[in-house]
Amino acid sequence: MKDDPKDFREIRDDIMIIKGRFKAASLSLYGQFILIFKSNQNFDSYNAVVSTYSDLYNIEPHEDWTKYREYISNVKWKGNFNATMTSSIMDQFKKFSEQMNSITLLYDHVCEYDYNAMDVILFDLVNRIIHDKNLILETAIQELSQSDYRTALEGAPKNEEPAPVESGGGAGFGVEDDAVILPVKPIVAPVKGKPVYELRISDKLLVYIQPSSDRANYFIDQLNLRQENEILPTAAEVIDIKGGAGKNNPTDILALIAPGIYGKFTEAEKQVKLKLYDPLTDGLLTKKLGGAAQKKAGAAAPGKKSGMTRGTIIMMAFLAVILILFIVLIFMNW
Repeated sequence: MKDDPKDFREIRDDIMIIKGRFKAASLSLYGQFILIFKSNQNFDSYNAVVSTYSDLYNIEPHEDWTKYREYISNVKWKGNFNATMTSSIMDQFKKFSEQMNSITLLYDHVCEYDYNAMDVILFDLVNRIIHDKNLILETAIQELSQSDYRTALEGAPKNEEPAPVESGGGAGFGVEDDAVILPVKPIVAPVKGKPVYELRISDKLLVYIQPSSDRANYFIDQLNLRQENEILPTAAEVIDIKGGAGKNNPTDILALIAPGIYGKFTEAEKQVKLKLYDPLTDGLLTKKLGGAAQKKAGAAAPGKKSGMTRGTIIMMAFLAVILILFIVLIFMNW
């Protein structure tokens, strides 16, 4: 009896790879992605990048997967991409990988080389983020043995996929290979802040991305954190804390700013109190600070000058009017 093709795919040893590119000309957005299956239930790895530069669309899906992977990583390393869109696409692939039925169905289409059915799924995934009815998607499938796959990985030069890391890197933190780690500075709050030694995973801090390089400045602009030459703070969720037990041992803290974008800083003093993010006073993701939050953050904001608030000026003017009226009444009764 002839084996059922689907049963054959469940035990096959080959690595299935999808390479794809897309463009939304009306939005001036161009993207590349690569999906590598380790089985019919999950990705071995995946990567994607979106940019407003049309030259990103130059590499075609028929190129070898190693060249494709290297190209995407290099674009991210150079910083020539749209961080928001890229993070959204990556997050979309991550969510899809957690849907067992959906990813199994996609794997079946890939194994059958059913481009029509495969592209329908991929088009829907990408267009949930891009939102362009004229989106153009091109894909290619590459199949190789486990041994060839391992050989390619082992034989890749060390700089083939440079990790886009700053400020000491992300070694030991276990973040994704293509993560962006930026140097940040937390806001100190001596009265109502939380001491470093009490910080826990999932705590949300207010931090400034340090404009110490062109790459950091690029992400500051991409996240809309620059306003009239002033850098605004952003919320960052603590995901890892590393440090010795002694009082004099510094503490390394890694916090998630956006999908795939992290902030890292080191605190030498464990007693230092850091400001926690409060959505009620600090605004929606601190894209725009309200008056109360701006006043609280003012002391820590770089280059921020103090001055009278609008309410203080109005109050002083009101008191001046009352004083003038009082003097006029005195003269009238004289």
